[in-house]
This record gives sequence, structure tokens and C-alpha cells, in this order.
Amino acid sequence: MNTSFHADNAVFLYLGAMRRGIPFDYAAAYEFLRRNATDPKGPRDFLAEYDKQGWVSDEVPAGNPSPPYAGGKAGAAKTLEYAWDDHAMAEMAERLGKSEDARLFRKRATNWRNVFDSSIGFVRGRTADGKWIAPFDPAEPYYNFMMKEASGWSTLWLVPHDVQGLIDALGGRAGFNAKLDEFFSKPYNPTGICRDCTGMIGQYVHGNQPDQQAPFLYAWSGQPWKTQELTRRILSDLYGSDASSYGYSGMDDQGATSSWYAMAALGFYPVDPSSDEYIIGSPIFDRSVLRMGNGKALEIVARNNSAKNLYIQSATLNGRPWSKPWFRHSDIADGAKLVLTMGPKPSAWGSAPGDAPPSMSRH
Repeated sequence: MNTSFHADNAVFLYLGAMRRGIPFDYAAAYEFLRRNATDPKGPRDFLAEYDKQGWVSDEVPAGNPSPPYAGGKAGAAKTLEYAWDDHAMAEMAERLGKSEDARLFRKRATNWRNVFDSSIGFVRGRTADGKWIAPFDPAEPYYNFMMKEASGWSTLWLVPHDVQGLIDALGGRAGFNAKLDEFFSKPYNPTGICRDCTGMIGQYVHGNQPDQQAPFLYAWSGQPWKTQELTRRILSDLYGSDASSYGYSGMDDQGATSSWYAMAALGFYPVDPSSDEYIIGSPIFDRSVLRMGNGKALEIVARNNSAKNLYIQSATLNGRPWSKPWFRHSDIADGAKLVLTMGPKPSAWGSAPGDAPPSMSRH
């Protein structure tokens, strides 16, 4: 069972469906998913190395001392995706009563920390002996060296299963928000050639996929109004035909960029598709209705909505006050009405620490 890019991301599909109550023989599927995650001959490249030391290393190309490099093992990015997969495997194993497997994969899910260099606050490649690869410039567009079609800036946010852990690693909410703010504002001016880097907002690359979840991460760090502002900006500026006749600012890659638009336009997005949580953004529609497939519907109403009134001031779910910038699938599975009152200025709605979405690391 192979999948694209680095790992065996198929587990996201199965665990996500399992959490949403979609009937399937998940125990049978799990056996194949487990093989993906443990067999060195399976779809995870360099799995033996990852299993032994907790990260996938890279080598500095001989005779080419200057970054960025095109070739390599994409070791840092692989480590992040493998850890994300492992977290999903742990959650699925737990649900199937496989406690020993759950412990194994939960431990491996922390491996993202092995490629996080706390001295500089970035994910960074390592050589086989454990040394940090140098020189390293997070603004350079590494293609397969350390990263995968992305810079160090873009790759930093690829920890969807443990956003709180990344917040802690970056010094708490203030440090995390400062880093995320810089990500979306630092001018993009690499010395190397960036393949597939289009649709830029600062260092953010909407035209490729490694960092498309980043605008929604402010929901964890107490500034969801910045998610509301960014998603509206992306929906407005980075989609739609222009003189070149392109509808996207980059590639769609199996529907990733188009589904980003569809869900963000409705006002929510699954940062981690293996979870059952949706992060609230800022809907462009005054009212939308989604048929749930079980005879029920999710209705989303945005009162006072406009291009200027893009900030959520308050919310109710099924008539009750709703202070969280996210909701679970179970909150809407039997039908629901989410009402968002919009306004022209940011508000404190959704910013309380106790209202942040779940994460592998607790608050």
C-alpha cells in the first residue's frame, strides 16, 4: 500500500473515517498500515535508520558546498511526516485495543523533536553522526536536501499532530506567534532557484502543499483573528483566473489546493485530516448548508458578513455560545447550526488558552 510523497499517509484516511463513524473493516486495514510503518522494505524510505536513531539523516553533496542543494534524502521533512503518521497509527491502534502498538507509535510520534534545532528555532537536517547540517539558511528553497520542495521556514510548521509541542519548543505563545508573524511577513528573496514556489505571502507558499495548514495555526496560539484575516486574503488573492489563465497560484496535487479553497470558503479546515477536529476560519458566504449524507445538515450562517467584516466577534452552535475556534465532527454529525457574528475589527473571540484545539502535547 504505497502513497505519494514521503510516508504511508494512508493512515490519515482510515483513522479520519474511523473517527467520523464511517463503517469499514478497520482492523483488516490496520494490518496493512502497520506493515507500512514497520517494514523497512515498505513505502517508508530509510525506515531502519529512522527506527534506530529517531530521524532520517542527509548527506552534504560532495563538491558542492553552497546551498541550496537539489538532491538528498529530504531527511528532516521525512522525519516530520513519519512522526505525524506514527501519531495517527498510535491513535488507531488504541481504538482497536492494540495497546502495545499504541505505545510504540506514540513514542515514535515525538521524533519530530529530533530534527528541531532549539538553538535557532527551526527544523534542520542532521548528518548520520547526529551533527546539524551547516551551512543552513531557513529562507533557502531546498528541494530534496533536508526539506521536500520547501524551505526551512515552510517545513517548520509540519507538525499538525503536536502544534502545542511546537508552541512550547518556540518559547510559548508569544514566541510562536512572533515566528508565525515573521513567516507571513518576511520578504521572500532566496539566492537559489525555488521549484514550485508560487503564491507567496512572505515565506508562505500557497502554490505548493508543505505549509498550506500554517494560516490556521493561530487557533492554537490565541490569535485566531489572524487566521480569519489570512484565509480571507488567500481566498481573495491567490485563486481565480488572471491574464495567464491560471485558476491556482500553483499546483493542485490530488485536490489539495482546490479542497483548501472549498473548505476555507465555507469557514473551516481540517489541519490534521486524521483527527475529527475542524479549525474555524472566516467564511465568504453569508449562509451555506452542507448535507451530511445521513439526512442531516450543517448550516453555517455569517451575520453582518462582508469583505470588510471578516473578523468573528462571537459565535453560537445550536443556539449555545461557542467560544472555541474549532469544533469536532461529533458536534455536527447529527446536524448543527453554527452562527458567526462578523465585524470589521479583530476580537478576543477564541483566544483563551482553554479554548485551543487538542494537541498531542497538552497545555
